[in-house]
Amino acid sequence: MSALLTRRRLGRLGGFASTQLAVQAIGFAAGLLLVREMDRVDYGHYTLALSLASVGAVLADLGLATAVMAIGGRLLGQPRALGALVADAQALQARLALLAAALLLPCGALLLLRQQAPVWLALVLTGLVALTVAFNVRSGIALSIARLRGRIGLQQRLDLGINSAKLAVLAVAAALALDATVAWAVALAAAAAYFVLLRRHLSSELELPAAPTGEHRAALLRQLRGQAPNAVYYVLSSQIAVWLIGLFGNAERVAEVGALGRLAAVFTVIGAVSAALVQPYFAARQSGAELRAGFAGVNGFFAVLLGLLLLLALWLPGPILWVLGGSYGGLDAELVWMVAAATLAAWGGTVYSIGCARGWVMPVGLSIAGGVAAIAATASVVDVSTVVGGFQINTAIGLAGTLTAIGYFDLQLRRHARPRTATT
Repeated sequence: MSALLTRRRLGRLGGFASTQLAVQAIGFAAGLLLVREMDRVDYGHYTLALSLASVGAVLADLGLATAVMAIGGRLLGQPRALGALVADAQALQARLALLAAALLLPCGALLLLRQQAPVWLALVLTGLVALTVAFNVRSGIALSIARLRGRIGLQQRLDLGINSAKLAVLAVAAALALDATVAWAVALAAAAAYFVLLRRHLSSELELPAAPTGEHRAALLRQLRGQAPNAVYYVLSSQIAVWLIGLFGNAERVAEVGALGRLAAVFTVIGAVSAALVQPYFAARQSGAELRAGFAGVNGFFAVLLGLLLLLALWLPGPILWVLGGSYGGLDAELVWMVAAATLAAWGGTVYSIGCARGWVMPVGLSIAGGVAAIAATASVVDVSTVVGGFQINTAIGLAGTLTAIGYFDLQLRRHARPRTATT
């Protein structure tokens, strides 16, 4: 059995996954509350803001949290060195956040205005999104250290507590007046609370310097230079369907994309498990046999998951769509393509992230060339203003990204094994 699947690790995986299932069940309930209670046009505006937040989170991080994990994996047991790493990372992140805000605030406002959002709504939503992103990316750096130090329980408690409180507040808001601005105000409050509580717990364990030392700045920048182009490409390509529909369709079609996206909560659980347990495993292991076995396990899991979810979407579309409410019934074909796109995106993203955790950052030309070719080929034969067309583009992007990531990781595994073979 692979060291990735030892009894102890499986026990931790089961405990963490079960907690994450509870967290995502709470998040799923909150998402359904938004879908069912919001007017479709208003939910379309909310979805555009959510897309803006996804891009902002990447631009304000550019792989910095993953770089902290990759470098921090060699500094475990050294509180002072880890503290200096966190301080240097936060200094870089502050600059990235300013750059992200300068780029996204005007673009987000213009996209919302194109969908007939009032000027005040466009300005308020983009402002709330920017603040929420700022807190989330700061939390990402702290979470990288918490995961490396095995503080999974801390993350679980915070996830459960913050998300439960968020659901309760949204339920009260739904009984009074729930719209996009209220929903984002709640999201901002949750992000701020999460960051404050996480930092309070970790500050007692690390020797944080009064100011950045610059000791790890060069290493962090090297990681970012390799990861940033790919990170930007992945997030832009993942949002292209929403933006195309936002530009050529209408707010109701955008709302349909957002509503179907709520059904992809399972991938949030998978992403959380990967970030907390799988990435640290690959970051710390040096044995070629362990790495190969773990890699095979990751790919086998996603292959089975893709098949099962496609069968469910084809056989039981009615019951699945029922949870979204009557406004979103009849999206059978859209559901199938959403499942394919979401699974492939999660698969390729997981393989890419475990490579980054080892410092095996894919050359930007590989990912972008395949993705751009997939976008161009698919966009030329589908209707980009429809939900089906948007998810078909995402499926093509996900397939190209998955195949490229698997091929690159396999190549790095072979290179990793050569010196060992030569010395035996």
